[in-house]
Amino acid sequence: MKMRLTILIVTLLISVSIAAAQQQEKSMVLYTNYLLYVPESLPANGSYPLLLFLHGSDERGSDLGILKRKGPPSFLDRKSDFPFIVVSPQCPENREWDTQNLLTLLDHIEATFPVDKNKIYVTGLSMGGFATWNLAQAAPERFAAIAPICGGGNLDRLCIMRDVPVWAFHGAKDTAVPFEESAHLVKRLQEFGSDVKFTLYPDAGHDSWTATYQNQQLYDWLLSKSRGKVSPAIDDKILKSYTGRYKYSNDEIMEVTYEDKNLYVRSSVAKRKIRIVPFTSTKFRIPGLLSGDGDMYFKVTEQGKVEGFTVGPCDHTWCPRIE
Repeated sequence: MKMRLTILIVTLLISVSIAAAQQQEKSMVLYTNYLLYVPESLPANGSYPLLLFLHGSDERGSDLGILKRKGPPSFLDRKSDFPFIVVSPQCPENREWDTQNLLTLLDHIEATFPVDKNKIYVTGLSMGGFATWNLAQAAPERFAAIAPICGGGNLDRLCIMRDVPVWAFHGAKDTAVPFEESAHLVKRLQEFGSDVKFTLYPDAGHDSWTATYQNQQLYDWLLSKSRGKVSPAIDDKILKSYTGRYKYSNDEIMEVTYEDKNLYVRSSVAKRKIRIVPFTSTKFRIPGLLSGDGDMYFKVTEQGKVEGFTVGPCDHTWCPRIE
């Protein structure tokens, strides 16, 4: 039996018991209302993947029924085993998506349900596609992957989300949002070496979401991505190739050494040796520094030559290797 439940949250986040699979109507201060879908069965690991769906401009308002016209809300009432908690907020009339409000909504869902924090995803169409790009740039450490549809965004800070897997979709005949809006973002991510895919429907106009959300491969791809915190095992030969001296500035040299199967960096100025932790074969984190600004990205040519590294995801400081 389908149930509709509205909960008003004033200042405190309250817990809600997990019900059978359905889209429930809920509300909180920052958004008039939102749809919430929870699968009937709890995964074996005891936590749910979470998918945040952001609608387009035509679905703004205060009627949740409008949200069921497009995207996951259009089919979730007929499913009991969709493998995500799905949160579908409704943007108020004459407003645009507010990034901080969306992050607050996610905080609430995570506090209320057993969410797998390594498997949080966001997708959206048109206005929601733009918001999807913006959200990943605002909190890249939070998302395991994103799937923006017929959206776009700003190139200026795209580098901050270079480690977030992206599968973007667009219609080649879209006159509302030209496909180049997605294409130039995808191209820049490709230049960063990011995990990015782009599906361009040759005959589709602005409606590139219907085919996308009917494609099971999208959901399989999302679930294959995880924001795992476990440092990967990197071959000793690769680690040793990074050792050497790098020029940080005219007055400072960074020396990378390999000891006890770990890499360390030592500044000629600070004279303090710090172990750097691998995230991937070329990305390392300097513990103690802020997320993003504490990242080191080694640049390696196709021939395997290490040319240097950057500090921070946006190439804040380029440190060339000193031969």
